[in-house]
Amino acid sequence: MQELALRNSGASSLRVTAVVSPSTCDEVELSFTRENLSQYAKDINLSFELNILNIESLSSPSFSLAGQFFDNEAVAVNMPLSCFTHHPSLVPSVLHFVKQLRPKVVVTLDRNCDRIDVPLPTKVVHVLQYYSALLESLDAVNVNLDVLQKIEKHFIQPSIRKVIVGHHHYHSQEKLPHWRNLFVQSGFSSFSFSNFTEAQAECLVQRAPVRGFQVDRNHSSLVLCWQRKDLVSVSTWRC
Repeated sequence: MQELALRNSGASSLRVTAVVSPSTCDEVELSFTRENLSQYAKDINLSFELNILNIESLSSPSFSLAGQFFDNEAVAVNMPLSCFTHHPSLVPSVLHFVKQLRPKVVVTLDRNCDRIDVPLPTKVVHVLQYYSALLESLDAVNVNLDVLQKIEKHFIQPSIRKVIVGHHHYHSQEKLPHWRNLFVQSGFSSFSFSNFTEAQAECLVQRAPVRGFQVDRNHSSLVLCWQRKDLVSVSTWRC
């Protein structure tokens, strides 16, 4: 948002369409996000609009792109793979929807526990390992105890609970390939980050107050690690 506002070309507007699941979306968090982004846009004099789209509507035969997007918009898609955790069967529909948008770039965020291609017991192990590493990293940087407790209560515990509670829904779904294979099958191709982007990521990590964080390149992805344990990876795609 800040870079758009500072561009010499005068890009003066940003429209975000958030695709959410009513069954897992926290209305308070969504409202808080809308309020903060809108206020920040106002502070930097950027026209901003946030629209909400139901993820389940994407697979509806009656769904249409008409009225959702404009022909003169430059489209970028940010796709956290966690949004598919409880809706694995919707992945092909979402990818089809994204391809129709003809985006300039698709950015994926993989937390290393957002698996749609493994049975529930394996998934639970991945989730516990991931949050264990995350808590270790937070403890190492001496995060305020009150903040840490809030992270555990409002982020980690609900995430683990959703995996367990969603067992029956998840178990009933047809087993899908790994998400990367689905992207390729849907006509997407990955491309590598520039050396500048990688150097910038490493510079940010080096500013951390403790040793132990590092950035690795895994094929075309950049991976943030804690003590060689993957925390999150980012990759970019074209279609």
